[in-house]
Amino acid sequence: MRLYKRGKIWWVSLYSGGERVRVSTRCHDRQAAESAARLLERDAADPAGAAAKRTTLGQALKALIDEREEQAKAGRKSADTVAFYRKKAAVLSAVLEGDDENYHPFALAHLHSADVDGYISRRRSTGVKDSTISKELVTLRAALKVALRRGLWNGNVAAVCPIAFSPAYKPRERFLASAEEAGRLLEQLSADRAARVAFTLATSAELRATERAQDEDALDGLCFGAVPIRGTKRATRARTVPLVFGWQRTLLELAAAGGAGEGGALFAPWGNIRRDLADACERAGIEPLSHNDLRRTFSHWMSEAGVMNEHLAPMMGHADTRMLDRVYNKKTPEELTRAIARYCDTGVPDKKEIAGSVGLATPPNPAISVPRDGIEPSTRGFSVPVGWRPRWRNNERFERYKRRAVPPVCLRVMGGGRSA
Repeated sequence: MRLYKRGKIWWVSLYSGGERVRVSTRCHDRQAAESAARLLERDAADPAGAAAKRTTLGQALKALIDEREEQAKAGRKSADTVAFYRKKAAVLSAVLEGDDENYHPFALAHLHSADVDGYISRRRSTGVKDSTISKELVTLRAALKVALRRGLWNGNVAAVCPIAFSPAYKPRERFLASAEEAGRLLEQLSADRAARVAFTLATSAELRATERAQDEDALDGLCFGAVPIRGTKRATRARTVPLVFGWQRTLLELAAAGGAGEGGALFAPWGNIRRDLADACERAGIEPLSHNDLRRTFSHWMSEAGVMNEHLAPMMGHADTRMLDRVYNKKTPEELTRAIARYCDTGVPDKKEIAGSVGLATPPNPAISVPRDGIEPSTRGFSVPVGWRPRWRNNERFERYKRRAVPPVCLRVMGGGRSA
């Protein structure tokens, strides 16, 4: 290495890749130039390390997105997972590097724990919940791991990201406690939206799966007793849900009759389902709920009917029972009492009281219910209020249904498009 001066700037002559090169130190002072020259010489001896020093956060996040997209094409990740990482990566880049007008690349070599702590403080100051920040840190941690594996960064993930950062997650416990409460909700929704809610209650379909539901799915369920669910989040989400109980079939009839989708889709698009469900709950005089709470309702109703979590998990698209134990099927004290009474001779409520407590064994009120003659198996009292039983909106769909190999009793139930 040799220093020399050109005008007022010190330059250095050194070897890089077996060849002698001349590089400006951009320094006027000789001592400063010597320090800069040593760094340049070190980078020339270690090109990979030099490249890692130039890697920005944006490049690491792009590498993560590219990897997730490749995994999605290979069937190892879902499109929803890719969308999740892309959304969180955009937030990280906007906060740490700025937006398009004030963009300043953030070098990963300069990323320290203090920067991540500052990021957390900034997000909290804008009212963002810790659960959301945790997801953003998951994305940052994944991007750093990808950069480390590809030689784009030489840092320590554990030293940068707070391992113990985990919000005090408390899963929601809201669900429809009875068929009567479900009926009050459905009465406040339009026919197509009530049909979508009924479909979820009958099958536990997640929101994205209801958007992909087809006419044929509901017709297959009514004809053959099993509904295909077009889930996409992971392999277990693509499943078939059997119609075991009468209330499932009743709700699926409502979904098939009321769905107003076009081009083979069972339902029409629903813009803001969270807001509309909250408004419908307020009109119905019940506590607000989300679409995911409808899946929780399915889980609780199935459990009340005696279905074990081992059998319920695949019906809901889970690989095991952990999500049921922690989120979807956390039993209330009353449910625990009934569950114990079901399997033990404790002298607490009998079977009629157990079934009646959720409205599945209460005799229907003929003044407000549609006759359920001929349904097998029995609906056990899940009445259908006339205010929310839609007629068949899609005549072509009903004609296809009649052309199937359907038992005569099914045709009598559907009534050829009979209005409420």
